[in-house]
Amino acid sequence: MTNPDGGLSPLFKAVSVPVIRVLIADDHAMVRDGLRRIIESEPGLRVSGQAVDGNSTLDRLCDTPCDILLLDLNMPAPNGPELIRQIRDYRTDLPILVLTMHNQPAVARAALKAGASGFIAKDNDPDVLLHALRQVASGKRFIEPRLAGILEPGAQVGDAPGLTEREIEVLRRLAAGESNSEIARALVLSEKTISTHKTNLMAKLRLGSLAELVRFADEVRKTGTWFDMESRRPWK
Repeated sequence: MTNPDGGLSPLFKAVSVPVIRVLIADDHAMVRDGLRRIIESEPGLRVSGQAVDGNSTLDRLCDTPCDILLLDLNMPAPNGPELIRQIRDYRTDLPILVLTMHNQPAVARAALKAGASGFIAKDNDPDVLLHALRQVASGKRFIEPRLAGILEPGAQVGDAPGLTEREIEVLRRLAAGESNSEIARALVLSEKTISTHKTNLMAKLRLGSLAELVRFADEVRKTGTWFDMESRRPWK
């Protein structure tokens, strides 16, 4: 159907759907190609770049726009939790989904503690991977289904939806009354990075000021419960 001027009626115009841009980091060409095919078969997902080791991953993150990093843990160094920590130091809000052949609780704990947003083994079905990508890209956590019930409560980051381990550590130190400089020294980060973490925490926890963030941190420390500041109900 067209308008009098010959253009498409608004009812028939295409609706723009946001595309999730995925950066793949894996040192095996065949794996990267297989992942690319799986990802690009799904509407709304697109591979924006690829990296073959730790250093090229850091380089691609500087020159390739992406909404989520799909990261293999066992690439040439830097790799594993150390690479995740390096990424977190300057891309604090980037969702990172770890994809690995090592489906073990200890490996998952180390990756999540370093700042990964999710963890999935390579032997899962493609549908599970696509679901994990969408969930992590939206700011949620995803834990390998076979490990979700095995990981100890203290190691599961699902306690605080959307928060990284680094952000939780900053929150704990805020509750203890530490200043930006003290937190920066303890975590071996810059004060600017700590300020960025605090800004991200306020946005994710729906808090309007630094004073509210400090009060929230203190109450979580005292009660051990994550809650919504406005409704005072447990966080969901």
